[in-house]
Amino acid sequence: MWDPGGAKDVKSKLYIILRFLRMEQTFFSLPMAYLGAFLAVRGIPSIRVLILIFFALFFVRIAGMTNDNLADRFIDAKNPRTKTRPLVTGVITVKNAYTLIGIGLAGYFISVYFINIVAFSISPIGALVIMSYPYMKRYTSFANYQIASIQGLSVMAGAIAAIGVHDPLYIIYHIPWFFVFATLFWALGFDLYNHIPDMEYDRENNLHSFATLLGKNALKFAGINQILSVALAFSGDVVYRLNILSYATTTLHGVIMFMAFLFAYKGNFGKAFNYNIYASVVLALGIIIDVALGFPVL
Repeated sequence: MWDPGGAKDVKSKLYIILRFLRMEQTFFSLPMAYLGAFLAVRGIPSIRVLILIFFALFFVRIAGMTNDNLADRFIDAKNPRTKTRPLVTGVITVKNAYTLIGIGLAGYFISVYFINIVAFSISPIGALVIMSYPYMKRYTSFANYQIASIQGLSVMAGAIAAIGVHDPLYIIYHIPWFFVFATLFWALGFDLYNHIPDMEYDRENNLHSFATLLGKNALKFAGINQILSVALAFSGDVVYRLNILSYATTTLHGVIMFMAFLFAYKGNFGKAFNYNIYASVVLALGIIIDVALGFPVL
């Protein structure tokens, strides 16, 4: 069964760590953070800020994913789909996990400190949302919104990093809110591709998600959220007076998401989940290039 964090074949310690952290999933949030940064300043942010955004997201992902695996290790051990995860098999120890969390949080806060004081002052909120998620899903299906909000926050964080130090109203005005919420609903949709295969297991173990809440309607709910996401993205293209390339890549973004939905409908949740990485990269690259180079306005 498909598991993005499983590692059946021990190839090397580095390979195991990368599978454990699922570093390829950084491409869900990093392109969206850069989208927020470029769109907030309607141009190219400084290289320094772009590098620091990368490191902040890289390190907070280490902390968040390790904490998620640590919190779920006993649950994962009983689930046939997740029993090959490195913390379950012992290839990565609990001590290793706490070390990775410490490194991740330290790297995150240091990176954000060097971005600007506004970003640093609100950075604990991002850390709290990320680190508390594994525990919230034990109590409420709305934890799906919490994990999705992390992707939306990446757009907001990228914007705040690029804008710099200004008064609060100026910062709020320049955050591309349509893309913040478009990203949130997009992430809510594809996150269900992770939960639908575990629906029965989660019910038996009193774990909560919209998959367990909605049952056979969960996939429809995922699709509705992704349609809403595309509608918000197109609205953002209009409101922020974006150009031809943005409309084209928003359309392609929607097409890729539709293909992902079809894979999920056929039961191929692994391919559906991974297609959303392509959707993220396509949408963000289109807007970044569009804003940076200035394509003709529609």
